[in-house]
Amino acid sequence: MSAGRQLAQRIPLLVVKAGFSTLPLAVFAFDVFQNVVDFGNAHLTDRFLESVGARIERLEANEQERERERLKADPVYQRSGRAALQRLLTETNPRMADALARAVAEIGASDLPDVERLEIARALDALTEPSLHLLQTLYRAHHDLLTEPEIQAAGGDASSLFFTGLIYQSMWLSSWIVPAMDLERAGLIEATLDNTTFAEAVEASRADQGHTVHMRRVYAMGERVVKMCFDDPAVPAFGEFAAAS
Repeated sequence: MSAGRQLAQRIPLLVVKAGFSTLPLAVFAFDVFQNVVDFGNAHLTDRFLESVGARIERLEANEQERERERLKADPVYQRSGRAALQRLLTETNPRMADALARAVAEIGASDLPDVERLEIARALDALTEPSLHLLQTLYRAHHDLLTEPEIQAAGGDASSLFFTGLIYQSMWLSSWIVPAMDLERAGLIEATLDNTTFAEAVEASRADQGHTVHMRRVYAMGERVVKMCFDDPAVPAFGEFAAAS
């Protein structure tokens, strides 16, 4: 039996286990299943739902059902779950399932006002693997948490100028402009597009056709998202310098 078909059989149980609203998410999950068959990422969806459900199962037995019922009635939690599942359709790294599952669980458990929780839930739409890697690395750079190999990749200087070089060495993309701009539009970082080439960081022919992005700082909501996505934000999760599982 294919991974997609196995997932289709497990979806009803996983949806209930994770405390999502059975009817609307079951309908959405059917759409996910159709894409899962095409894209072969059934294991990511399965891993995400299992991870969210496991966090509920760590509660005392008499609290588990009460928590699931509370989450089923929480529209922000439901919205965050849908956003995470939709995002996973374009991802391949299991660590993305782990990070999004933790974020969704944290949104569900948070006592922040609903308007702030919804703001964070909307930000999940911007979290591709490159953008989440960029956000975490920038967070770690600003808190002096880069590892020695990362600092060396930045030429011994993690300033905005050399940060570009670190990012390209840690995860090669043809352009980092889109992830940076997505994070800025989501209100997670302050970024400025520059039409000059930083030869010290990346060769001109490779650096976005002469453009680069200044990542100036992580906004408060960006820091909150990082802390929601990772058990330990100081440990690199993606790219060449990621910690071993």
